[in-house]
Amino acid sequence: MKSKKLFCSALACLVPIILTFILASCNSFSETEYAVVAESLTFDIYIYDQYENSTVRITGIDGMPRHLIIPEKINGMTVVEIGERAFADNDTLIYLELPKGNIKLGKGFCSDSIALTGINLSGSVNIIPENAFENCANLARIDGTDQLTAIESQAFAGCSSLPALAIPETLTSIGAEAFRGCTALSRIRIPSTVTSIGESAFWGCDGLAVAEMLCTAEIPQYCFLGCASLTSVKIGDNVTAINDEAFRNCRALYSVEIGKDCRSIGDYAFHACDQLTEVVFADKASISIGDGNESLNGQSKEAE
Repeated sequence: MKSKKLFCSALACLVPIILTFILASCNSFSETEYAVVAESLTFDIYIYDQYENSTVRITGIDGMPRHLIIPEKINGMTVVEIGERAFADNDTLIYLELPKGNIKLGKGFCSDSIALTGINLSGSVNIIPENAFENCANLARIDGTDQLTAIESQAFAGCSSLPALAIPETLTSIGAEAFRGCTALSRIRIPSTVTSIGESAFWGCDGLAVAEMLCTAEIPQYCFLGCASLTSVKIGDNVTAINDEAFRNCRALYSVEIGKDCRSIGDYAFHACDQLTEVVFADKASISIGDGNESLNGQSKEAE
């Protein structure tokens, strides 16, 4: 009986220790399910960290080439990640191609790479992280986007040479200011799979002419603020709200179609849209329209 009590007492002491170890382990794996066992290793031109499962995270390049095709393996180990700002602030890299497989990209991994003109994601990327290509002013082409599920905040902000981006039906979210200042972007189509769009997502896209919003998300505040060339907008049936100042100062806008599920248009959403002459509502009677939207009253009509 005494030995049983001693065992229970010892177990009671051990449980908190075991739980503490488990929680500490979980916290240490917050970025990945595996721990880093070696840092800043080098192989060929690559600088990398090694995970305990013999996979690697590229953290930099020793002597950045003009054309960089990342291999599937480095020193016999599979590349699974490119670290934060790994290729940032360089004026050499012109073209980047990622390997096949599921590759995680770190925040700002290619930001401020002013020479970069093209990238192939190789269908290997699910998430384009925050600031990934911010201020890549010469980036004009992105291929291999067919597996994207999320474009995070400011991912393409300041990419002033990007004329188009193929947005797949797998995409579910677009972060705040994701395309801010993409002045060469001429047309955008947001599919119904997108359920979340952040504020100012397309703010200052001066070359944007046509926007087709088929998403199931609200059109957020300042979404298209100051898009000076925007002429035509289609708001799909699944959009429930157009928020404050969403299209403010879109002075070339003349045609807007608003779907049947829209229930509110925020204050100044269409303020200073001086050319707006064609407004088609699927169900205007069900919409609450805020202040500063006088331009919606001109030639508006119900859809047939």
